[in-house]
Amino acid sequence: MRRSSIECYSVESTPNNHMPQTTRASILSSLSIASAAIVSLTVALPSKAATVSYSADTTGQPTFNRPHTPGFEGTTANPTTALSSNGTNVPYYSQPFFVDTTGAYDIAGTQNFDGVQFLYQNSFDPTNSLTNLVSANDSFPDFGTSSFYGVPLTAGSQYLLVTSGFDNSSFGTFTNTISGPVSAPSSGKITLGTVPEPSSVMGTVALGILGGGLMLNRKRKRNRSI
Repeated sequence: MRRSSIECYSVESTPNNHMPQTTRASILSSLSIASAAIVSLTVALPSKAATVSYSADTTGQPTFNRPHTPGFEGTTANPTTALSSNGTNVPYYSQPFFVDTTGAYDIAGTQNFDGVQFLYQNSFDPTNSLTNLVSANDSFPDFGTSSFYGVPLTAGSQYLLVTSGFDNSSFGTFTNTISGPVSAPSSGKITLGTVPEPSSVMGTVALGILGGGLMLNRKRKRNRSI
């Protein structure tokens, strides 16, 4: 589990996958109480920046073995080349989106659980979660604020923002806001893609197989009658 934030920054390379799970929870709980007395500052985004927001819930969603995240899990490379031993079967929600202006974008996330986020380019395959990975973020020790700031995006490319949890028991509701370009002479456009329902996708595949089988049986019967 996670150590204190001071230790985390001073000894980043120390593996901690075998630490008790209560350590991370206790640290987050203590920081949550302390942060109640801190006044937060809100920075206004440029008026010309395009902004799009969406909310969803990872509860009951498909699961995957997520990639490592920089920081607490001992990974310094971003994107990582290793899978997590904490989130081995964790629910996720994948949102495709496109931008029409190349530049740096902010992706601000808020989760009501111990959330982590992953950004993919072109496609996302949950069975090969390291493929096409652009960046990963774990906001620890700030609970529920996993985000990306100033991430470079290319016009015309499909990106997929995958919201998930730190471990297999971390899931719930969240909101993501994509804004940018951060500095642009004119406003761009951010378009959200369609998220297919897992059940409808499987239903379509099943119907396709069933339909193909029926057609084959009919063809066989017709040949026999002739």
